Amino acid sequence: MTDHERLIKSTLPFVEDLLKNYGEFFPLASAITTNDSIVQVGTYGCYDKPLSDSLISDLKIALRAKMNEYQTIAIFYNVRVVDPNTELKTDAVAIFTESKTEVSSFTFYYPYFLTNENKVKFSFLNWKDATPKEIFIV
Repeated sequence: MTDHERLIKSTLPFVEDLLKNYGEFFPLASAITTNDSIVQVGTYGCYDKPLSDSLISDLKIALRAKMNEYQTIAIFYNVRVVDPNTELKTDAVAIFTESKTEVSSFTFYYPYFLTNENKVKFSFLNWKDATPKEIFIV
């Protein structure tokens, strides 16, 4: 199992619970440390209702500041995107991941919908995009 998969597997159930209970969630991050432990990463701000873009930016700054302590990071956030498999707009959990050992970062997209019973149903069709690194840059 890759580090990206480990972070997604360990954090996505928490995101799913947030979606079930609140129908949304604020961006959050997790990381694998250099000693192979998984940790949650947060920032502190005096936000009543923060904008997701601001939180994602703050999380990237916090992760970059401690990049020597991490080997892989992931930022989870809620998006509305066009699913390339169906060409329809959908809600999705986006997961920005980056590892010291890889050339690019990746954003994984997990489309979902909420049922009438407040259950989260993820699509079997997900995808990822590769982008330049933002955290582990020298």
